[in-house]
Amino acid sequence: MSRPQEVNDFITSKRPAPVCNECVASGLGWENKTAHPAQITGALATTSDFTQTTGECSVCGKTKKVIRANKT
Repeated sequence: MSRPQEVNDFITSKRPAPVCNECVASGLGWENKTAHPAQITGALATTSDFTQTTGECSVCGKTKKVIRANKT
């Protein structure tokens, strides 16, 4: 499975809860917790399937940039 698909599936599994890039990376067992996830979530956020905003991450509870899967 490709990295973008892994991120897509992880965020979708949390629907409708938002999740930050660091928690996406941690949830997938990735060592790079910032740059790589940010590139992928940034691309996903350009689609109608995802919304990226500043808010509280449902995993770590910190306020930062988060992404959520929209309802289908």
